[in-house]
Amino acid sequence: MGIIVVCDTNVFVRETHLLRKKGGPALVRLLRAINGRLLIPEILQTEYIEQTLEAAEEQRVKVVPALSVLETLIGFRSQPLPANDLIEQGAVDRLRTLGDITQISPLSPEILEAAGRRSVAKQRPTSKTDHGYKDCLIWESVLRLQAGSEVRFVSHDKAFFSGHQLAQDLVDEAQARGIQIVGYRGIENLVRDLQEANPILDLAALEAQDLTDTGTEAPEGIAAAFVAPVPQATEAGQIQAGLALAAADVQEVAKRLAEARKRFDELELKILAYVAYLANPSKEQLFLLLYQAQIPTDVAKNVVERLVLAGFVRDIGNHYLVVDRTIGEAVAPIVEAEIIALLEKGADVDGH
Repeated sequence: MGIIVVCDTNVFVRETHLLRKKGGPALVRLLRAINGRLLIPEILQTEYIEQTLEAAEEQRVKVVPALSVLETLIGFRSQPLPANDLIEQGAVDRLRTLGDITQISPLSPEILEAAGRRSVAKQRPTSKTDHGYKDCLIWESVLRLQAGSEVRFVSHDKAFFSGHQLAQDLVDEAQARGIQIVGYRGIENLVRDLQEANPILDLAALEAQDLTDTGTEAPEGIAAAFVAPVPQATEAGQIQAGLALAAADVQEVAKRLAEARKRFDELELKILAYVAYLANPSKEQLFLLLYQAQIPTDVAKNVVERLVLAGFVRDIGNHYLVVDRTIGEAVAPIVEAEIIALLEKGADVDGH
């Protein structure tokens, strides 16, 4: 029986962006390699989507004023930000992508009743603020797992923990049902322990699955072109059919390129904001912090060069500088919370 991992909403959505960053992709690769499962109680499935919408709205509020300033300053007309229905569909699609490692736990009447009794009795993980009913639903779902299950529970919620360890009464309760459980306050330590427990895994080979792990799939037209190439046409009708299919493939390629450019456009705004917020950062400082923000160094350098060529950033030897202070003041708030979070977690901006 493989490892079963449970991630609370803050870890799954806020910290790892639906397991796309900060140890999330590594966890997905490891679970696939060791036949592990990601347990998603039904209440968490709902919360994952709700919190994705809420987190997106928080970022939209920050971005819209800055984009408005940019539009009036330089005549730049940005693309509309994704609407809620698109964001919700993105979250649903991401969960579907993880379906091969996912185990959904429906909310049964038994779980609802047990969670209610636990909450009324003020038994962990009940909290003083909201009675912790949702947390009780999560915990009761864990307790319904098969005896012999090995669970790794990842949460920042103090209701589940005593210090840095999962509360002993919860551990004892799970063990009484034949369930071995270990708690983690962050996903990185879990990934480290899984790697140490499976030393024979070729992690470099697993890393090649990154595109799959992030839910990035080739459009059907392009995938079909590689899987089933068009045979060489020998008659006029076949030639015309081949040309029509080739034209369709070219359109798919153009669409794929446009999507890639859109990704770079988003990174340009983010990296411009980093340069502005850090105020004359050294190249080493900037690229180190961007790397810790899950932006590969080669990609970051490419984007900065584009900003230099466009006249937004000046390369002054070992440092970068935003050319227009007004633009810098407009975009810096976009990444303020993200940079502060990185610094609080020990990101090394001095390059030491």
